[in-house]
Amino acid sequence: MSSSPDRTERPPSALDGVVVLDLSTSVAGQYAGRMLAMNGADVVLVEPPGGTPTRRRGPRTENGSFLFRHLNQGKRSILHDGGSPADRRALRELVGRADVVVRDQGTDAPDGAGDRLVDCVVGDAPEGGAYGGWRFSEMIHQALAGAMKVTGELDREPVYGLGERASYATGTTAYISVVSALYERRRSGSGQRVDATVYESLAAMGQNIVSTYSYNGTHGTRQRYPGFLAMLRCADAWIVLFVIRNWPTVCRVLDCEHLLDDERYRTSADRLRHWEEIVAVLQERAATRRADEVVEGCQRGRVSAEKVTGLRDLLESEQWRVRRVMSRVGGPGGTEPAVRSVFTIDGAATEVRSASPRLPARDRRRSA
Repeated sequence: MSSSPDRTERPPSALDGVVVLDLSTSVAGQYAGRMLAMNGADVVLVEPPGGTPTRRRGPRTENGSFLFRHLNQGKRSILHDGGSPADRRALRELVGRADVVVRDQGTDAPDGAGDRLVDCVVGDAPEGGAYGGWRFSEMIHQALAGAMKVTGELDREPVYGLGERASYATGTTAYISVVSALYERRRSGSGQRVDATVYESLAAMGQNIVSTYSYNGTHGTRQRYPGFLAMLRCADAWIVLFVIRNWPTVCRVLDCEHLLDDERYRTSADRLRHWEEIVAVLQERAATRRADEVVEGCQRGRVSAEKVTGLRDLLESEQWRVRRVMSRVGGPGGTEPAVRSVFTIDGAATEVRSASPRLPARDRRRSA
């Protein structure tokens, strides 16, 4: 048998009964598969001998790659040797029963597909565009999309956002596209090919950059934000304030009420002109205060404020606890932590229900 999720009694899910073959090897493709599994689809990860490449990416423990575990929780797994006639026949049979196939751009559509199949192709850039056939790293994607151009200090190099954020955005695009195609299939009775690329997904994320340029020909830079934004270093952490209103609250919380009587800062326009010197005063007062104390006081006075949190802060936060962001899921290899759900649907199960699959034994590769 293949590695299999727990199918114990649970509320219905939106995609119950939908069968998905995940042939992809990318973060974006496998994340799309994870989201489909979270919403009830029976997702089968098809791996080559030795396992899918994400098993070997990123930080690892004795139980394998953290990245692989996150991307493939809730899925089953089978091995497929493209050089084996028996494996090719088995895959063809699986494709014939599948509702959805997720695959990499540049690969052939699988044999055995019926006219109801939703064929989701995930890649770096549109095949017919200027970058068709190109392969990019995460950093190149962020640079090409303009995200790095507007991130960081003006007098320093652009800042690259760590992680796989471009790929996760594309996986979300692919997931939405597949669900939309399945919905359309209910009307038409026919499947279709859907394409999701990192290039287009990041362009959509940067719609403010694109729309501003289209409207007036200007483009974003790393110049100082033209508003009442302050990043302050408190005694124990950084905080961010957005003081568009309730200016007296900030002065009271940070014990600098003398600023309220300063004629230079009487109006909003006055404060904006002198904002840098105001921030210097706020920083001096914040340096000896605890971040939580300042944030709580500002929020109580209806000023937008938040602490810059690390991962441990998030894991231990009341917000994450109440919303049950994290859970533990079990499988043949034991339990592992999981991001429980990206969103919820009333009356439906929308969460990971099993650990990531172990690499199946070679003599079990054709089970599904």
